[in-house]
Amino acid sequence: MRYGVYKVNFIRFFILAAAVFLGYIAITGNGKTNLVSASKRSLPIYSVETNEKKVSFGFNCAWDNTDIPDLIDILDQKSVKATFFVSGSWCKKYPESVKALYDAGHEIGSHSNTHADLAKLGRDEIIKEIQLCNEKIEKITGVKPRLFRMPSGSYNDLVIDTIKSQNMTPIQWDCDSIDYKNPTTEQMNKRIMDKIGNGSIMLFHSGAKNTPAALPVIIDSVKSKGYIFVTVSELIHPEPYTIDINGRQFKK
Repeated sequence: MRYGVYKVNFIRFFILAAAVFLGYIAITGNGKTNLVSASKRSLPIYSVETNEKKVSFGFNCAWDNTDIPDLIDILDQKSVKATFFVSGSWCKKYPESVKALYDAGHEIGSHSNTHADLAKLGRDEIIKEIQLCNEKIEKITGVKPRLFRMPSGSYNDLVIDTIKSQNMTPIQWDCDSIDYKNPTTEQMNKRIMDKIGNGSIMLFHSGAKNTPAALPVIIDSVKSKGYIFVTVSELIHPEPYTIDINGRQFKK
C-alpha cells in the first residue's frame, strides 16, 4: 500500500515538474496573462537599448480626427517628429488627415485594417489586415509602411511571426499615457516621466480628450531631462538584432 502511495506521489511530482519545465506565465501587451510555451516567444519591440537619450512618440489613430490639426501644430511648434499608426478604416474615412501628417514630416505606420483583435485571427486573416491597411496608406502617401502596431496591444506568436513575414516590424510601447481614459495633464505627465528612459516608445492616441492639452507639458518635461524625440524608425536598430524577455531591442 505504501509503495502505491509513493508511486502516485512520484507521478504527481513528475507531471508538475514537466508542466513547470514546458510552460511559463507571460504577460502580453494588453495585460492578459497566458500560459505559453517555454520555447522562445515571438515579441514586438517595446523599447530600445541605447546609450543615447532618444525616445519616440507613437500615436494610434483609429477613432476620430478632430485633434489632428492641433497635434500637428503642437509637434511643429516643439520641433518634434512622431510616428502615427493609422488603421485602414481611419485612412478611408480621413485620407486628408493621413496626408497632412505625412506632409508635416511625421512617420506613418500601420495599425491594421479594421482594428481587429489579431490574436483571435488566423494567419490569412492577419495578412489581409496588414495588406489592406498598407495599400490604403501607400495610396495616400506613396510610401509603404514598415512598422506595425497591434490594436489594443494584443498579440501572440502567430501575430508577431506573421507581421515579420510581411517585412514589417511589430512595435509595442513601454510608456503608456492612458490618454484613452481621459486622465488630467498632470496624471499623464507623471505616468510618462515615471517610465521614460533611453529608447522608450510612448503610447498616445488621436481623438483622446485631453491629449492636445497635455502634449506640450509632456514634451517640455521629457526635453528637460535631456531627451530628444525621433521617429520610431530612427530609434530602433536595423537587422540583425535581439529582443529580451521584456521586449527591449538590442543590437546583435
